[in-house]
Amino acid sequence: MDMKEPLLHIHPMVWRRDEEDDVRALYVRNFVTSARIGVYDHEIARDQRLRFNLAVYLQPPFDWHDRLEDVLDYDRLRQGILDILSSGHINLLETLGERILTMCFSYPEVRAVHLQIGKLQAHDDCEVGYEIRQRR
Repeated sequence: MDMKEPLLHIHPMVWRRDEEDDVRALYVRNFVTSARIGVYDHEIARDQRLRFNLAVYLQPPFDWHDRLEDVLDYDRLRQGILDILSSGHINLLETLGERILTMCFSYPEVRAVHLQIGKLQAHDDCEVGYEIRQRR
């Protein structure tokens, strides 16, 4: 899957066919920030740019009453990623992905998560990354 493709497609692992008539999701798309990540000497000594695409699928009830305190605010998801990154050097994208997944599932209204992390500077000729799709 190309990182620039829309992320909010409904994957069969996340939703059954009979549930597809009422799907709600929050997303943080094309979020680019720097992080200390990697196992090689040249990675440990510098920040690297990462791109995050995150979609969290919500479970009912959807009783939001037009109040921010009744919803999972996408800013909390974005800040959660930043908090994980600021906690110190991480060796593997897989470790980072699992930490973000755990953060997302700490919110009881999250039913499923789709996360893509791309390393933008690992190679000159391609983008590499890690992708997770998981349902609670």
